[in-house]
Amino acid sequence: MKYIYKKFYLQGAALLIMLISVVACTTMDEGYNKFLKGGEISYTGKIDSLEIFSGKNRVKVKGLFISDPKITECRVFWNSGADSIVVPIARTEGVDTLDIIINDLEENIYSFDVRTYDALGNKSISVSEIGTSYGERYQKSLFQRPVISNEIIGGALTIEYASMDLSSGVFGTEVNYIDVNDSQKSIIVPIDSSNVVIEDFKGGTEYAYRTLFLPDETCIDTFSTDFTTHKPLLEITLPPYFKNASIPFAKVSDKGRWSTPAEWVVNEGAKSHSGEGGLDNDIFNLESGWGQPDIINGKVYQRMNLPPGTYAYTINIKETNYEGADNNLDQAYFIVAEGGDLPDVSDAETSESTIVYERVNKVNGLTRTLVFTLTKELTQIVIGVETTNDKGAGRYLKINSFSLNQFTEAPYFKNASAPFDKVFDNGRWSTPADWVVNEGAKSHGGQGGLDGDLFNLESGWGAPPIINGKIYQTMFLEAGTYTYGINIKETNYEGAIANKEQAYFVVAKGSTLPDVIDVETSSETIVYERINKDNGVNRSLGFTLTEAAQVSIGVETTNADNSYGRYLKINSFTLTKN
Repeated sequence: MKYIYKKFYLQGAALLIMLISVVACTTMDEGYNKFLKGGEISYTGKIDSLEIFSGKNRVKVKGLFISDPKITECRVFWNSGADSIVVPIARTEGVDTLDIIINDLEENIYSFDVRTYDALGNKSISVSEIGTSYGERYQKSLFQRPVISNEIIGGALTIEYASMDLSSGVFGTEVNYIDVNDSQKSIIVPIDSSNVVIEDFKGGTEYAYRTLFLPDETCIDTFSTDFTTHKPLLEITLPPYFKNASIPFAKVSDKGRWSTPAEWVVNEGAKSHSGEGGLDNDIFNLESGWGQPDIINGKVYQRMNLPPGTYAYTINIKETNYEGADNNLDQAYFIVAEGGDLPDVSDAETSESTIVYERVNKVNGLTRTLVFTLTKELTQIVIGVETTNDKGAGRYLKINSFSLNQFTEAPYFKNASAPFDKVFDNGRWSTPADWVVNEGAKSHGGQGGLDGDLFNLESGWGAPPIINGKIYQTMFLEAGTYTYGINIKETNYEGAIANKEQAYFVVAKGSTLPDVIDVETSSETIVYERINKDNGVNRSLGFTLTEAAQVSIGVETTNADNSYGRYLKINSFTLTKN
């Protein structure tokens, strides 16, 4: 009985399963046929490699059509399908690209759905990507990269920048400027650069800058701040003006016999010795021939920013075989020009930028001086030498030194009468402003030269002796005859009567006075007078300069005998050209 029951049970179960399967299949067929409504669904090939690139109130949509040649259009949907764009597609045999811009998008993050369609209206499965449209909100968050400093140094514009938060998308600063040839230029300073040096910036002009941003790596548009304009102040070049201007000239690097001088701009034309030029060992030399290439439009110069005045550019030549206009195939010039670069050699005599020039000629002598006058508040100049040699000719121009001096204008002396200005008020004894006062003259606790507001060199009465004390001013004077005048209030110096005391009014060549013991014998002394109370209170020393020269004018004294007090009180100093 148990067996019969088990067999019947299994047969019943099998019958039940068959009935369920029949019913289920019937139901599925009915639903499928209802969905097809008379035919199968045909899907087009979906877009591949979909990318959305952000932009400024727009996005860029890119993708690939790879597999389906029947595709005739592509539709891009956003705002949950409320907005869309239809793009006709002309398929080729290979892979085709979707590359479109969707404009006029409000600033927002969007989900974009892309479907393809064929001519029968069959569509693909939707492919979705997120994209961002940036706009006014992002723009208002941007700010200019801070500038720490901007100044013209050695003729070049140097800008120092502060760092910025890189998460803002900042990637650089655009700088627009005028170069030395009056051309508009633009450069991008990367955000990882803390400074930029613009060698060809034209001094006295403005430059404009703005900071650049990309909000994300996919953005197709660069955002920027508004332009800010700035006119950098020219840094006045101070005496002695030239740097590295005499033997032995310093080198950029030691390359053997031929090298390049430090502190000078040396163009490619002058670097005729395997990329070097300007120095022959430690002497300045522009040389061609004797196995060396020609120098064509070679320029060596320094940039300076000078106030108004009259200047003398002096070159001390060791030797040269340039022949000036006697050989028109050779052109070598000492030259001063306005701007940031010398004119080309062929234009030296005619260029509007040329201020003064002299064609180099061996018969002119070894010391050459070019005088020029500047009238602007501040002028950027270039000053140096340039040459183009006769093709194949051996030429040399060896120079010992370069110098530049500004002519001192009348009344020549500064701070030259009572009440004398002080460097600072230190009580009774102080130091006069605008005068060179050596340590020997500072015998009153590191001060000297002024007693109240009166000029006075005094020793004794409790003060230490003055040993080789010098007080003077240095000037650069044009050729001519001059009178150095001194109005004495009172003195007890006695001239040669008291040989332990030596006090002099003196004019000397150069940037200092000779020592007191050498005044009467030094080759640098132009004129002197030993101070004597019996000579009267108004003293005058006449002298003549046959050429422009740097001179030092003043007073000096040694009072070796401290047992006797000495004083030299002066009301005023004058210098006049006769």
